[in-house]
Amino acid sequence: MANMVGIKIDWDGHNYASCTENEDIACIATGKTLEAVKVEMLDALRQHIDWMKEDGDPVPEEFSGEWEPEWHLTTRAQLKYSEAFITRKALSEVTGINLQQLTHYASGWRNPRPEMQRRITEGIRAIRQKLAVIS
Repeated sequence: MANMVGIKIDWDGHNYASCTENEDIACIATGKTLEAVKVEMLDALRQHIDWMKEDGDPVPEEFSGEWEPEWHLTTRAQLKYSEAFITRKALSEVTGINLQQLTHYASGWRNPRPEMQRRITEGIRAIRQKLAVIS
């Protein structure tokens, strides 16, 4: 069974940016789209680990053997990605979070508390479920 490796993805206003959640690996990547940053990050991470091995540096346990990425999107990245499919107004209605507050989270002016992050994630999932019944 492959080790799961946490990779965080954020949105900086122009690009998606990613880094490993393991602070012993100094590897980052960017991309204009969510798919692009995932591809770039996997390429950069594999190369980084190869270089660590070549240099004789210790490789964190989770990267020994088979490993798979586990993508964790920040609230900003979730809002950026989902805006291609749903409006902030629809998300505001389903989560009960003020539209202006969602805009502050999406722009990075404010960072949501964990409870707000959970409500946003659950709101996006609830909209997805509502749309899934359409045939």
